[in-house]
Order: sequence, then structure tokens, then C-alpha cells
Amino acid sequence: MPIVASCVCYQKLVVADDKLTPALRTVVVKMLERIPRHDTRVSYQYENNAYHFQVENEILYLCISDKTYQSRTVYGFLSDVKDKFKEQFGGTASRYPQPTELTPKNCGKFTSTLASHTKLYNENPEADKIGRIKDQIDSVKQVMLENLDNLLERGERIDTICDKTEMLKEEAVGFHNNARTLKKKMWMKNVKIAIAGFLVLLLLALVISFIACGIDFHKCKSDPAPAPTPAPA
Repeated sequence: MPIVASCVCYQKLVVADDKLTPALRTVVVKMLERIPRHDTRVSYQYENNAYHFQVENEILYLCISDKTYQSRTVYGFLSDVKDKFKEQFGGTASRYPQPTELTPKNCGKFTSTLASHTKLYNENPEADKIGRIKDQIDSVKQVMLENLDNLLERGERIDTICDKTEMLKEEAVGFHNNARTLKKKMWMKNVKIAIAGFLVLLLLALVISFIACGIDFHKCKSDPAPAPTPAPA
């Protein structure tokens, strides 16, 4: 089945879910500790499944699918789920639910909506083309997909996996800073070379002038004009 399970979370707490087994819940809870709270979309691959997260206004929408399932369809599913959740608990798709309402007791009834949407998308993989979903997918800035299987094969625990992502981000920032510093150093080096070249040319011109005209430039001075002959009385 392409979509295995789905859920809605708030502040690291699962408030509604569909087919989220204890094993899947354990993985999700570990990942929730590292998922950014700001609006974003991100995917992780673990074993045979892909975990797709969409965060909006600190509410996290999650879909677990087969790793071969198209990301476009998955994020179409999450966009639909997000709008339905806001309509049901916020009144409209443009309003957010009150934080006090985001509890498992209050949001548990959303499970049926998750189940119906899962069935719709599993039976109709092109459901993401309905309405405005396709246009929304085109506006996605970036989806990170990291293969976590290789990390686990080396004995690393799931709670250290997201640290790798943060480390890669820090290394990327460091590389950018180093490149900028190197560029500045090269520019300064070129300026110094230009100044040194100018000084060498100036010194060379002075040496040539001294050779041609003498140190006091007497060789290049014009002879003084002769004194005028006095007129006869």
C-alpha cells in the first residue's frame, strides 16, 4: 500500500493518527524531537518507508509511505489533510485552531478523515491533481530526502540521525564562509600586487631619470640665457 499511515502532531504530541502502529510511532516520536517548528516540508527515508513532514503554524502533518511513492502525490495528500484539519478545528482552511483545542481527546475524531483521505489517495494516485494541489506543489522550495538506512547499518541510533542533518547544514554554512573569506583574501592579494607593481614602475622611472639627467637633474636643465649686452652710451 503506497500510504502506510498518517498523523497530525502538535508540540511533539500526536493528536490524531490513522494506522500508526507502535513501531511506527516510536520512529515518529524520535523524529519529532528534531523536526523544525517553523513552516517547512521535509522527508526522511527509514528502512522501507519514507516519512514526509509538513509543518505550518507549529502544527505538523505526517504521512508515511512506501519509499517509491511519488513525493508530489504525498505532499498533495498532506496539503489536503492540512486544509481539512483547519476547516474542522479552525472553522475555515485559512484559520488555525486554538492551541487549547489541539489535544488527542479533542482531535481524535479526525482519524476518520485521515483514513478516508488515505483510501482516496491509495486508490487514485493522481488525486493530488484535484483543484489547486498541483500549483501548490510547484511552489515547494526544498524537500530534503536523506537515506537513513546506511546510518543505521553502522550502528547509529535513530536519535542521532537528525544530528547528521544539522551537522551537514553547519558544514555548508562553514564552507560558504570559508569561500567568502578566501575571495576577500584573493582580492586583497591582487590589490597588494597592483600597488607593488606601481611602486616598481615608479622606482624604475626614477632610476632611468637619474641615469639620464643626474641625481640633481642638472643634465636636463636648460642653460641660463646670456646676460644682455649693455647699450653704448
